[in-house]
Amino acid sequence: MNEINENYEKLTGVEKDFILAQLQKKLEESKDETFEFIEENFPSYILDDLNDLILIMDCDRKIVFVNKKINNFGFSKKDFIGKDIITFFEVDVKKQIEYFFRRHNQSKLLIFKSYFPNRNGEETPFEFKLENFRLNDENLYILIGKDLSESEKHKKEIEIIQKNQETIRKALEVSQIGIWEWDVNSGKFNYDEKYKEILGYTKDPFEGKWSKFEELINKEDTELVIKNIREHFLTKTSKFEGAYRIKDANNNDKRFLSRGKVLERNKFGLPLNMVGTYLEITENKKKIDEIKKEKDFIKKVVENMGQGLVLLDFDFNVKYANKTFYKMLEFEEEISDLKKVLDQSDWETFYENMQNLKRSSNNIISFESNLVTKSGNKVPVLLTGVTYEEVDVSRIILVITDITEKKKLEEILKKYATFDDLTGSYNRRAGFYALEKYFQLAKRRQEPLSIVFIDIDNLKYINDNYGHDAGDYILKKVTNVLKSTLRESDLIIRIGGDEFILGLPNAEEVDVHKIFQRILSQLKEVKVDGNVRIDLSYGVSEYRDFQKDINLESLIKEADNKMYQMKKAKK
Repeated sequence: MNEINENYEKLTGVEKDFILAQLQKKLEESKDETFEFIEENFPSYILDDLNDLILIMDCDRKIVFVNKKINNFGFSKKDFIGKDIITFFEVDVKKQIEYFFRRHNQSKLLIFKSYFPNRNGEETPFEFKLENFRLNDENLYILIGKDLSESEKHKKEIEIIQKNQETIRKALEVSQIGIWEWDVNSGKFNYDEKYKEILGYTKDPFEGKWSKFEELINKEDTELVIKNIREHFLTKTSKFEGAYRIKDANNNDKRFLSRGKVLERNKFGLPLNMVGTYLEITENKKKIDEIKKEKDFIKKVVENMGQGLVLLDFDFNVKYANKTFYKMLEFEEEISDLKKVLDQSDWETFYENMQNLKRSSNNIISFESNLVTKSGNKVPVLLTGVTYEEVDVSRIILVITDITEKKKLEEILKKYATFDDLTGSYNRRAGFYALEKYFQLAKRRQEPLSIVFIDIDNLKYINDNYGHDAGDYILKKVTNVLKSTLRESDLIIRIGGDEFILGLPNAEEVDVHKIFQRILSQLKEVKVDGNVRIDLSYGVSEYRDFQKDINLESLIKEADNKMYQMKKAKK
């Protein structure tokens, strides 16, 4: 037996899995032999070293064998032998297993996913396969479990990478740099709209395929581009870089410089996903040289960004910072040490994240921190870091987003419940709070503000005759028409029942009536039961006499009175 075990240890994982697949066949062939599930008689060495969890049950669902994989979850074999298999699963899975055993499913296979308990109370995701086989005229069952925890962890890591990629994409939207993504396995090639704009096409010239993109590259450039990609795939280079020409819609050559990096590889090291950037360099060949001068390149891309951008060396010395960064911190003189403007209580976290960034194969990280202005005020920021490497040069690019307003808004939203559940418009409390802010801003800037009071004329009739579901449908339809017609800056507040209030900054009363002609025209197309139409009554009050002592309540009351005048005129 020891010799068998030693030889078995030399087998590969694939060979061991093959042995498992053959186990049932061998047991079927031993019908004339006496067989009992006793540790000394059963060839457990075959199953104990497998990566999967293996359990064998008799026809009463009692566990007669479990392999050593169970030790990984804090249990011993004794904890399982003789127990009913369903005691280890949730109710819905128990029912599936009970049904499978009751049917005595010969040559059938039950596949399901479930969580398996650990002794410490945690649960591990598994995919299970349950199968029936016969031995000496006795029904037996084998349950094979595949641990999915690594797979789930991998999915979460991919989601984080995708989220961080989107952050970088937004940071570069104001620049002339385009973004592309390549799914190496499927050949899908995704990119932003800049390629079409530069090449003058109305449709996608690459048809979303890498093969088509490669086909359109100038033949003189293709060989070098493919060579550079292959070297990066084989990890001979830290990133891909290549220049190439593509014909535009007018058959003129457009030159591009592209850089990319593999973000994900499979267990064999083969690339799965790759992302990169491209820049048109047609107009002036000198741009190629400028791009290689990192300081000039960074300035041209980010100087006018709405976010701060800082270029650090790997010792966190500031090599470059854009105007937004200095304006954010109220500094006119150059800052050479980022630690000088970082809240000291955040330094340890910042340092740890930067070290992880330098070590990470993903080369991207995002976290919140606080900077300190020249006057000593704290500025909450979101820091997104990405490594940037050239020959003999290693840099960290930090995109710094001021999240002061976001933090303030979070505090406000904690105090006020914001939206009406049914329509998605502002509810009364949050809406009036925002409307008061609009009113104070209009008063300070001496800009017009129109208040509109709306009532849905026949909502009560619809509720009484067609039910509240129909009434809810009407409320949603009216809200959708308002949202599609008004500006993003306009406030829509449902104050209760069939009544709404609108706050329209920089809008005069004459303009409001024109807007409502469009709104009422759209509502004519909405019907209940094929013939009941929707109609609105509304009143408008315009705030423009900035010298008078007027408050918001009086403006709302004026609009309310005008609404009732319109409703009365319809009767």
